[in-house]
Amino acid sequence: MRWIVLLALVALLQAINAQPLVRYNLYPFNPDFANPAATGLSECFLINVTDMHQWIGIENAPNTQSLSMQKGTGFLKNKKYGLGVNLIRDSNGPSKSLGGEFLYSFHMLIGRAGRNWLSAGLSGNFEERRLDGSDFTPVFDPLVTGETVRETAYNASAGIYLYNESYFAGMAIYNLLPVNNTLGTGYGTDRYSVSLQGGYMFDNRNLPAKIQTSFQGSFGNDVYQFDLSGMILFDNHIRAGLTLRKYAGKFESAGQNALIFIGYEWNNWSFCYNYNCDINGTQFHHYGSHQLSLGYKICRDLVSCPAY
Repeated sequence: MRWIVLLALVALLQAINAQPLVRYNLYPFNPDFANPAATGLSECFLINVTDMHQWIGIENAPNTQSLSMQKGTGFLKNKKYGLGVNLIRDSNGPSKSLGGEFLYSFHMLIGRAGRNWLSAGLSGNFEERRLDGSDFTPVFDPLVTGETVRETAYNASAGIYLYNESYFAGMAIYNLLPVNNTLGTGYGTDRYSVSLQGGYMFDNRNLPAKIQTSFQGSFGNDVYQFDLSGMILFDNHIRAGLTLRKYAGKFESAGQNALIFIGYEWNNWSFCYNYNCDINGTQFHHYGSHQLSLGYKICRDLVSCPAY
């Protein structure tokens, strides 16, 4: 039975690449994972760590840890730039990777009202991958050699972002360079795959809460993912939200997911929990996916942060 699971993971590796998959799951906590132009939205120094475990109850199920740091710095009244770094560790059975990305963004005020920001960003990412075949049971397959295979992959992304305190909208293009890896060239690793995102904050001063609606769409070669989210912010301290995720194209059989989000902000700290439930037959074989996030911000002064 174990060798069947291992071979299934090898087959899955041909369709799932660690970094893009992580990118699609972490962007609610760090929007710069989905768009490098969203780096440095706030002039606070932001630190965020996440721990995500998928398919709880299944042996050797995927798990991911990340560390994100970013800061925006104004150098003129109507201009600023953002710098950021994301480090990611991903483990998926015999497949493991360690990598990250460096991000830069340039922001400028546009319009007569002086409230709207337009930014452009670039990121360069790298990843050290390892596939350990030592535990594979020999079968008549030339790809199963029992050896450990290693490789280093790298690429770049670019994006644009329009935002103020009420709304945001952006587009990013991943994998600007030719794909230069062999251990998995599927989910999200098509050259020029695109990500779209947008949202609006409904704020009524007569109500004790704000409501934010948003969407995220990712498009590759025969691979599509759509997220529709709603979040309630109570007095800017407690957050609760729901995301509905739909897959289409090559991964249409994965169906859809429901992601439940709850968070709390205390002083400069933020605590978030995310539960991902598969709305398909696989949910009967595991206990869903769980993600915890811990954030901290260092601000020179109290500043107004964007809606996202």
